[in-house]
Amino acid sequence: MLFDTAIIVGTGLVGTSLALAFKETKEVRNIIGYDIDSNSLKEALKLGAIDEPAKISEISKADLIIFATPVESIKSILHDTISLVKENTVVTDVGSTKYEIMQLFDTFKNKRVNFIGGHPLAGSEKSGPLNAKANLFKGKKYVLIKSANCDQIYFNKFERLITKIGAIPIIIDAKTHDEILSTTSHLPQIIAYYLVKTLMNLKEDNENYLKLVGSGFKDTTRLSKSDPQMWIDIFKQNKENILDSIENFEKELNAFKKNLIEDKYNEIKDDMIKISKFEL
Repeated sequence: MLFDTAIIVGTGLVGTSLALAFKETKEVRNIIGYDIDSNSLKEALKLGAIDEPAKISEISKADLIIFATPVESIKSILHDTISLVKENTVVTDVGSTKYEIMQLFDTFKNKRVNFIGGHPLAGSEKSGPLNAKANLFKGKKYVLIKSANCDQIYFNKFERLITKIGAIPIIIDAKTHDEILSTTSHLPQIIAYYLVKTLMNLKEDNENYLKLVGSGFKDTTRLSKSDPQMWIDIFKQNKENILDSIENFEKELNAFKKNLIEDKYNEIKDDMIKISKFEL
């Protein structure tokens, strides 16, 4: 068994899914959960994802702590509870931004705690424990970032647990992670939100816009149903990278617009052929 007691701080979709996945591995003896939303905690308990609800002070019992809350709140919770964390505990998170949290982890370098930045590239526009699935991470990439004060033995231990839930560990540095995710995750989210806002604006003058929304629009804007608070925190923490990503996208959109104005359909078609052949 890899860990004795894990505490999941935040029993939403990802936190509860991780708890369910850990249960299946039988590599964590006891899983407790904490959430400021008592209903979320009750649902996680009902699902069998956690063995018992916990107070935040019970962080002191764990040898594995998973922060699965919005990225800004992790900072305040960690500041408030770091004195309770026992030596050699593995502390990790699941946030979509990594640079700020890794900087925070490094400020606790005098404590013998193994901080690991984590980001499972898995999720859903649906939130809450009722949408949790034990197989959410199977075949999905899971970013792991070793902090300066993390012992390699404990890093390897957590990496083994991640492998056992079926995820594929990707070891990368925090700065590179945030640069890349601004394009591969954060930009699509922004586009989904503001494509829907465009429709909302047009619908004000003509209700028929809503009557003619097809599956293509719905598929493209599925992400617009995601939790706004979670994304506001991400936008704050990755602002500069996101602005660069938006500029790159605007450049491509303006090039398309220019070609369309000038009736350069062959150029547009050439672009589209290259794009359609690109393997993701």
